[in-house]
Order: sequence, then C-alpha cells, then structure tokens
Amino acid sequence: MLPNRQANLSSLRRDAWVEIDLNAIEENLKLVRSWLQPNIRGICPQLMAVVKSDAYGHGAANVAELLAASGGGVDWLGVASIDEGTQLRAAGIKLPILILSPTPSWAISTALDNDLDITLTTEKQIRDVAACGKARVHLEIDTGMHRLGIPVESVEEVLQLIKSLENLELVSVFSHLAKASCAESVDKQNLLFGQAAQLAKKDFPNIFLHLASSEATGAFPQSHYDLVRVGLYLYGLEPNTVSLNLRPALSVRARINHISTIEAGQSVGYGLTWTAKQTTRLASIPIGYADGVDRGLSNQLPALIMGKKVNQVGRISMDQMIFDITAVPEAQEGDVITLIGTDDHGENNSAEGLTLGNWAKSLDTITYELACRLRARLPRVYTRYKRKQ
Repeated sequence: MLPNRQANLSSLRRDAWVEIDLNAIEENLKLVRSWLQPNIRGICPQLMAVVKSDAYGHGAANVAELLAASGGGVDWLGVASIDEGTQLRAAGIKLPILILSPTPSWAISTALDNDLDITLTTEKQIRDVAACGKARVHLEIDTGMHRLGIPVESVEEVLQLIKSLENLELVSVFSHLAKASCAESVDKQNLLFGQAAQLAKKDFPNIFLHLASSEATGAFPQSHYDLVRVGLYLYGLEPNTVSLNLRPALSVRARINHISTIEAGQSVGYGLTWTAKQTTRLASIPIGYADGVDRGLSNQLPALIMGKKVNQVGRISMDQMIFDITAVPEAQEGDVITLIGTDDHGENNSAEGLTLGNWAKSLDTITYELACRLRARLPRVYTRYKRKQ
C-alpha cells in the first residue's frame, strides 16, 4: 500500500476509524450552557451530560473527562446501567453519576460501592435499595410516556414510603418527555410533573427537579427546572435532521485497500445490484455493516476523496464496501475516503450532505440509533480541529 498523501490522521489498529473532534463537543457545551437562564431565585439550572451507550458512540470515558475539565462544564453524568457507571469510575471520573434506568436488585450493592446514584421506579425497587444500605436515590415519575416511573396518582404514597426509610437520601425527582419537540405534549407533561413536584417539595424541600432533554432544553425554557439532561446535542446532532447551530463532533473515514477496473455491463458486490454503464474504476474500503454502516444505505451513500464526491456502489457487505472513483483518477491505495464529515476537517460537515442526519433520513430512523451503532468495532481517534474563519 502506498503511503498516504492526504492530511488525515489514522487509527494504528485499522484502516477504518471514527474521528471525534473534542473542540466541537466543547463548542456545543458552551452553546447549550447559553440557553440556561437564572430562575426566580437567581440560580442557573445544572447540566447533566448523558453519556450512555459509550457517549452515543463518541467514547464515554474520554467525553466525560473532557466535560469535567471544560470551563463551566457539566455537573452530572447520566448513564443507562451499572456497568456504564463503573467503567467511568474505573477511568477516574469523579463527577456525580446517575443510573437513569432501574438497577437490578442483585447489583444494587455494586452501584453503592461505586458511588453511583440510583433511579427508583417502583415500590419494590425502593425497598430493595433501602435494604442494601445508605443510598442516594432519584425518583422517576411517569407523566405520560408510560415506559418507566411511579404513576402520578401514587406519588404522595411513594414519597411517604421513601421518607420512612432512613437509608434513602432522595436527591431528585424527574420525568421523561415522550415528545420533546411538541409544545402541546411538553406542556401537558410539564403540568403533571409540576403537580408531583409540589408534593415532593413539601417533604423534601432540598431535592432538585429535572424534566428537559436536549430538544426541550433548546426549545422550552419552562421545562428547565433545576437541571437539564443533555445528550445528543453535546455531540452536535439532531434526532433526524442536520443542525444549523450545533457542530457535529463525529467523522467516519477509511483508507482504500484495493482498486480495480471493470467494463460496461459488469456488476458489483453481493447480489450484483449495481452495473457499470461505462469503464469504471472501483475502490474498496475496509468498513461495512458490522461497523454500523447500515446495509440499507447500499447504492445511495455519497463520500468524499480529495475534495470530490464519489458514490458507493453495490451492496454494503459485512467488512467492505465499494466506491466508484472514476472521477478521481489520482486516487491510490492508502488514500482516505470520508463517509461522514469533510475531508479537509472543515467546521461545516453538512455542506456535502455527509452527516448522520442524512443517513437517518435515508433509513427513516434517528441519529441516536446510527451513532450508537458506530461504536461496534471501529477504533476512535480524538482530534482538536480549530473552526475555520
């Protein structure tokens, strides 16, 4: 393979990798912080960075370390499970960590040993946690999503149970928004949450309240309360569109590992789903659906090489995909093809449409899912690119 002739980093382990721009995450954090205004007591809401699923594929330990060190950083971290929390503790992260999902009864002691805060969603969980020793707990209330949480009509009774158990320190009461982009839905849940919060504050005046997700944090200040939980926006992503304000932190790149030429009428890949209309130069790169690039993107995935757009052809296979590089005759083995991002590390990687948002549109899904898939086996390379003026 020829030496690389492009200004790109690479993974030491593999010729396909995810690149994470730490400067972009810091910029997104600063923007989110600017949305948080002081309440009537003159206090700004705290910020919980949601770093579950390995920070949505961006690398939880590295992201958490960055956020903890950034000026005006985050106050809390949110994870989905005990193993995610213990991994952060093993990496030396000292920030308070809340396990946002229920903790299995057999693992409660592990959570407590690792100084992890526990979410309570049923009376049984409340009693199980109390039986394990002193614990910092957070009560989730179901205000309409109907996934997890104490029913609103049971809140008063449950609060009395928590009050009766000396081992439990109630730190917060929270709920999840089912439709955070819809004002009517947010207001409906917010009303129910406010009613439950009033009950909680009577017996636990020092608890804090939280309801807002990324979308609600940006659009609905009335949902901010004492803390907001922000995940996707920190990584510069919108659920299924391309953001105009946030800066995507994630790029996906791979090096060409094989070049060949086929004649008009010859077909490519499993199932022979693409046929050349002329003499065509093809480049293979070592990345496929096992790395999180959905097979449904086959024959409709653009990429960049040396500033030129090229198209993926044939079916995406488990470990490889093929591009038509006829328009880039100077391309050689070892050159880098960019699937997400820009090939000059520009700050606006939506210019060419090489974004997770566009992948999500093509696949009728959300960027959350696609970002999490990319953590499957692609190594990560961390960078700090300055925004171009």
